[in-house]
Amino acid sequence: MSGTVPLGLGIRRTIGKGPLCTAGAVTYRMRRGNGSYGSVAGKLYQDKYNYPDVTGLENNCPVPYKTNFATAIDYWQNIVTDDEKKEYHRRASKGLRMSGYNLFLREALTGVYHMYVDRGDPADYDFDKEDLDLDGAWHDLDLSAIVPKIARAVFIIGHVEGNGIDWTIMFRKKGNTNEINHGGMETIRANVERHRSSIVAIGNDQIIEYKADNQAWATLNLGVRGWWT
Repeated sequence: MSGTVPLGLGIRRTIGKGPLCTAGAVTYRMRRGNGSYGSVAGKLYQDKYNYPDVTGLENNCPVPYKTNFATAIDYWQNIVTDDEKKEYHRRASKGLRMSGYNLFLREALTGVYHMYVDRGDPADYDFDKEDLDLDGAWHDLDLSAIVPKIARAVFIIGHVEGNGIDWTIMFRKKGNTNEINHGGMETIRANVERHRSSIVAIGNDQIIEYKADNQAWATLNLGVRGWWT
């Protein structure tokens, strides 16, 4: 059901919607199935239709959630096995009045089903040294404009260079305090650029913490390559 409307009627619907379409909301299409030979009078059928092109939907929801939606569709088409699809159809048919596909989308978009979301092909880094505090202390790095609330780990890429060795930037989940619970990247030779990566746990606040050495970095760029839900 979508409110009081049976699933399958020709409407647009937004899930996770709050005032002005809050972060996390996703808009999708549903439509009623056409009658066909052998159909039972008065019974609702859901028509088969092509999966929607999420990137073409015109709504004011942030890009990370559209990316999550597109990934969920890709998982259903290419990763979820036939046996897993049968199980989703079985569960969906028991009183939910929805397809197994829609049940899978609901679970994928709410974090019940876990998946890796590739961000795509960004043209630039998300942060450079002017965006960061370079004082050797821990600071928050807000990723709410990049990853959704259901993200549980982020794949960070970095480009570092300086005129010294062992200049370091470290990352950890916000709230962690033990020394071993961090990852990072560092210079290994003076004036030689280095491209590194790190996986960092993240919570619903969409914030991680970083600590960058107080040095005259020539280059310190960071980007988010993707995330796990």
